[in-house]
Amino acid sequence: MIKRAFIIAFLALVLSSSLENRVEQLNEISYRSPVVKLDDDKYKSFIRTMPRNYSIVVMFTALSPNRNCKICKEVHTEYTTLARSHRYSRNFNSDLFFTMVDYDGGASIFQRLKLTSAPVILHFPASGKRKKEDKFDLERRGINAEAVAKWVKDRTDIGIEVIRPPNYTNAILLGVFLFAVSGTLLIKGNSLDFLYKWKYWAITSMFIMFAMTSGQMWLHIRGAPFAHVDRNSGRTSFIHGGSNAMFVAESYIIAIVNGVIALGFIMMADAPKDQTTLNSKYMSYGGLALVVVFFSILLAIFRMKHRAYPYSLLF
Repeated sequence: MIKRAFIIAFLALVLSSSLENRVEQLNEISYRSPVVKLDDDKYKSFIRTMPRNYSIVVMFTALSPNRNCKICKEVHTEYTTLARSHRYSRNFNSDLFFTMVDYDGGASIFQRLKLTSAPVILHFPASGKRKKEDKFDLERRGINAEAVAKWVKDRTDIGIEVIRPPNYTNAILLGVFLFAVSGTLLIKGNSLDFLYKWKYWAITSMFIMFAMTSGQMWLHIRGAPFAHVDRNSGRTSFIHGGSNAMFVAESYIIAIVNGVIALGFIMMADAPKDQTTLNSKYMSYGGLALVVVFFSILLAIFRMKHRAYPYSLLF
């Protein structure tokens, strides 16, 4: 009995020492590089070896240029921003670490977890088994660091304030805009009659409406990719097949389609009242054709995203 208790105490001491060493290694590595790169040995040591008193978030990715994974690079940038914000914050502790596994250096880990695509972000809790919610939903939540931070907060109860490096793009664009406005006013002199022309304001309003109704604000918040390139076939998809996500290229297509439909209605409304003239007929029938064809395209895109939608027009 005493021998058994001695063995148990000895094993507990060894495991405790091993855990302390692993935490110390993670602290040292993450201080140099906030995202700890894992190979087979480090994956076994830091994740599979128990006990663990820390949670680990792992990004499974494929960053090699040969893989041609554009979204992997975008996710890696946001993921690194989040990891850096956590590691160098004043509230950092050893309860959470951010790591990554690249396919070219950890193909066996991908196979062990039955991962067939990248990028994938998983959370390995300090105790217990992983749940369905421990996989970050890139399609629904987006790829920006703030979305991942919110998910990490839900899974670990550790809040992270995302700190980004200064971005002077908006300031530069604002300066260019003010310079253009100032130049226009200088050229026009004291004449500001163009500000009272309703057509300018109508065109500006339409551009804003097309941008908003095409999903630009949603894309800006979620940080969606421009398009998707299938690694196996090399085929580029500009329209997302799901109803909970979209690509930047898709928003451009929707904006153009809506614009052409609006143009068709304008042509029909502004057609000369004299129906006997050719111009009147061309504008009326041309506008009607634009509305019918491009509204059919709009319905076809909607059916691509909502498979059960039963209605169509021409296509």
